[in-house]
Amino acid sequence: MELETGQCTVMEMKKENVKELAQILKTVIFKDFGMVYAFPTGLKITVDDGAFQQANAFLNSAFFSDFKVREDSISLKLPVKTIYEFLSIPEGHTNSVKLSYSGMFEPLKLLIEEVDGCIIRGKFNSSIADQELDFEFDDSAVPVTYLLKTQVLKDIFKDLDDTSRIVKVRFSKTSLCFTTFGEVGETTVSIPSRSLQMESVKCTEEVEYTYLSSLMQRMTAAFALASKLILRVDERGVLSCQFSIDHGEGRTSYIEFLTVPTDESEE
Repeated sequence: MELETGQCTVMEMKKENVKELAQILKTVIFKDFGMVYAFPTGLKITVDDGAFQQANAFLNSAFFSDFKVREDSISLKLPVKTIYEFLSIPEGHTNSVKLSYSGMFEPLKLLIEEVDGCIIRGKFNSSIADQELDFEFDDSAVPVTYLLKTQVLKDIFKDLDDTSRIVKVRFSKTSLCFTTFGEVGETTVSIPSRSLQMESVKCTEEVEYTYLSSLMQRMTAAFALASKLILRVDERGVLSCQFSIDHGEGRTSYIEFLTVPTDESEE
């Protein structure tokens, strides 16, 4: 792919299904800007709020019909929410999009080709990527790990009391419990380990942490798109939710949310 100036790109990719890419991006855009990291093996999109939560989308090269990165790594800061809105312009699953980037401080160029031949072009200014927020999730100190289907949590999160500022989560060998403290009172919903929705449980210690409801609700789009979830918590209470999205034909992408607990109480 050549740019209009004839300058060769350092990164180019093509996705046959624009909507599939837009859906992935939608799961992580709780802020206007995010970091895009490109490697010869795939793409990582990172969005964080600078303090309490980080979302990562991992797309390997097989997710795209064409994928070329001509440097060991490329890091960009981009208006990811605006790019999502651009990708959402066409309807249906048969439209394709080409992405190209020619180097530092150059814009990311997108070209959508609709099935009827209509062309939509977009240029999005890039800047040097900010330093990535490191939550220091400790993989060596994880007292609880659940592997479960996302449908049950999708239903639970949809029905969480939106008047409650916090969600208390109790992680144990026998169940996973969510408690809210809203205007109507205290409500607890539990998923027993014997549930068909729970595929496996590894628990060495029962723990309980509290998270801001607003942060938990940011995962709603990922719950809707994914089929399975690995839910872990480390000894500091940092919550890791790793969503697995099956695109068929052996293609899988992953969404990860890291969330810091809060000291707020129900009072």
